[in-house]
Amino acid sequence: MSALRGEEPDRVPISLYEFDGFYDDWIHNHPEYVEILNYAEGKTDKMYFWTPRAKPGERVLFYGVVEEEGIKQIKWEDGDSTYVKTVIHTPRGVLSSIRKQRRGIHTWWTIEYPCKNEKDILKVLSIPYKPWRPSVASFFTLDKRLGGSGIILIDVADALCLTVELFGSARFIKLYQRNKSLVFELMDFFQERIYNYLKYLLEGGAVTLYRIVGPEYAVPPFFHPREFDRLVSSYDVELIELLHSYGGIARLHSHGRVRRVLPSFREMDVDAVDPLEPPPDGDVTLKEARKILGDEVTLIGNIEERVFELGNKDDVERWVKRAIREGSAGGGFILSPTAMPMTTPLEKKTKENIIHYIDCGIKYGRLKP
Repeated sequence: MSALRGEEPDRVPISLYEFDGFYDDWIHNHPEYVEILNYAEGKTDKMYFWTPRAKPGERVLFYGVVEEEGIKQIKWEDGDSTYVKTVIHTPRGVLSSIRKQRRGIHTWWTIEYPCKNEKDILKVLSIPYKPWRPSVASFFTLDKRLGGSGIILIDVADALCLTVELFGSARFIKLYQRNKSLVFELMDFFQERIYNYLKYLLEGGAVTLYRIVGPEYAVPPFFHPREFDRLVSSYDVELIELLHSYGGIARLHSHGRVRRVLPSFREMDVDAVDPLEPPPDGDVTLKEARKILGDEVTLIGNIEERVFELGNKDDVERWVKRAIREGSAGGGFILSPTAMPMTTPLEKKTKENIIHYIDCGIKYGRLKP
């Protein structure tokens, strides 16, 4: 919290990113991951992912409640992969999508998107809106359990994120060139739902650090910074202002080449930005990011996940030392990977590099004697 407030902590906070909460549905079943978690206890600073749960039998879509028969899912196995087909019944017809997960890789790929054409947009827009009002009791339970070991982090998708993920990036870019007005109609449709959901959580006392996800779909080279402002800034600033009105903290998440849009991040009055990938994966160093964003924005990053998998301990130490030196100069900084491994079993070299990352964070992160 000291880092997020722009104060000088006793040392730079060390994050294990998705290991804290995001992977909870599988990470504890694998000894090599558990070994890292046990080693990290008392050494790292959790930003622990939390999301409210739907009630038994409740169907939630786009932050709204739909009838139970409105969504059907079909699951099957084929070879080393699991597939899930989702069928959505709308007043204007059916939408369907397919996701795939390979054995030993704990993430899902969308291989068929819900919207195949512009007519499908009208199906989405026809879905009745009944705001989702989940219980936030588990937020306070988790907050008590974390104690002084960390804070809660809540993800919220922005209007661009929900829109792009109906089509996939390539199809969305083509649609935007052909029919901008329809895209913005869809984004306005989502913005109302996102805003109301966020306000409901804040009113319920879930006031903490929020990670707004989706801006990366509009960073260069996909769109010019001018279009980024139309697709991201004009929508996300409403969420940031809402968060601030309740005392919440806004963290904007964007992979990719963000250097040319960082001035827009600052204009939106964000509190923190991640993961700030350096070249060649991104296009900005922490030193450059600090110069653009100033001393009031906390930088979070920028250790590339591939360093854990492909590098050695010397590489890890060099990356951590540089990140702390550049990131903590002139403002708040949280040491964090840009992503984390999601394959099982985890290679011994990768496990040892992550443990060394923790050690290096402690070694170089002391800001006060």
